[in-house]
Amino acid sequence: MYELRSVTKRYTRGKESINALDGVDLTIADGDRLVIQGPTGGGKSTLLQMLGGLDRPTAGEVVFDGTDLAKLSETRLTKVRSENIGFVFQAFNLIPTLTAQENVETALVPLGVKPKQRRERAADALNSVGLGERLTHLPSEMSGGQQQRVAIARALVKEPKVLLADEPTGNLDESMRDEIMDVLERMWKELGLTFIMVTHDSAIAKKAPRLVTIRKGRISVKENAGA
Repeated sequence: MYELRSVTKRYTRGKESINALDGVDLTIADGDRLVIQGPTGGGKSTLLQMLGGLDRPTAGEVVFDGTDLAKLSETRLTKVRSENIGFVFQAFNLIPTLTAQENVETALVPLGVKPKQRRERAADALNSVGLGERLTHLPSEMSGGQQQRVAIARALVKEPKVLLADEPTGNLDESMRDEIMDVLERMWKELGLTFIMVTHDSAIAKKAPRLVTIRKGRISVKENAGA
């Protein structure tokens, strides 16, 4: 699935050079579930952006299914993202003027799916996350947990190979956090996804089969045998 080889991401701030990622080597197999954890500014989100093709490394290779994402044109990279990678973010990123069903449909537009099929697939995706009765509701008419379920449905409706989640429970209380994690873990198992998640939450991190800890751009990997 993924092979990261000596991945470095360097930012320049005035005369100072900062390595957000510093020679990262990481292998992620098909179907893996791993959590990325570390302090603020340690490189967590930068690493996730590399895996999602949202940013390019200063040096090194980000190989996805045998293709180095860093070497693709923007057009080809956009195609890989839209077809293969689903994203879930802390802030939900729903369009406030669209219903739950319409928000989910937006993920299918770039794939050329016809309107009738878009509606059917969006309804099925929302049903799968427990929102079958909320198809016509606007984001403002739903709780934070329900909005995040819509965001998960939107990420999964295109049937991606990979689900990337950046602090998906960061805006939720403990009870709702657990509900959302149950949904994400169920989807991972049922759909055979590769699931990669960034979190500050140690309660979530200790349950992951693999834990990647990142500090000052350098990683360590722990296998949680009991997870």
